[in-house]
Amino acid sequence: MTLEAVIFGGMGSLAECAEIDRRAWNAAFRIHDIPWDWSADTYAELMRPGGDRQLAARYAAHLGKVVEADALDVTHQRLFAAMLADEVPLRRGVARVLTWAARGGVKLALVSRAEEGPVRAVLNATARARAGVAFDVSVLRPDVERMAPDPQAMELAVARLGVGAARCVVVADSAVAVQAARSAGLRVLAFPGSAPEVEQEAFGPVPMANALSPEAVVRAWRGPVDTAAE
Repeated sequence: MTLEAVIFGGMGSLAECAEIDRRAWNAAFRIHDIPWDWSADTYAELMRPGGDRQLAARYAAHLGKVVEADALDVTHQRLFAAMLADEVPLRRGVARVLTWAARGGVKLALVSRAEEGPVRAVLNATARARAGVAFDVSVLRPDVERMAPDPQAMELAVARLGVGAARCVVVADSAVAVQAARSAGLRVLAFPGSAPEVEQEAFGPVPMANALSPEAVVRAWRGPVDTAAE
């Protein structure tokens, strides 16, 4: 059996987007005249549960406030995409893995909780660093009803890749992406970014890399499947 697909679980597994995302939220609050200014710690805590991108709604509920969460989210997504228009560097080793996959006929997929606008923006911003390497499959927020830690998006990515779960490995930047991948029966390489989680314990018993490499990806794929459902 050979490895036939690498699934990147989240835009943060490609580039450091968390701080840009946080700034986009805070800019949206100013536009909507809402007196919130999320710190890095607040943003990280809101991102931790996964399952949706309705951060403003959850934060308002926590404070006992009522806000137009959908309108905030639309503004945030627009600002986030605009902020990503400038060049965004790929994370360490990502370009090497993308090039290795393209040369070896290994398919590439991206699973993200974001809308199409921000995803297209980050792909445009990293286009030069990716040297023309494209993704074969993308599964975004509008494609599914349930996001990580639910496995639906990962399962859809595998189905669209058409290679079978046993021939895929997931590169995940967050604990919820790891959980989703394991629940889908996929092998995982944890690749934590600057936020929201960095502790090994948050990711569970999966291999972890601080810099991506083909060797680390293949080692993770060859490891045992240990799903959360088992």
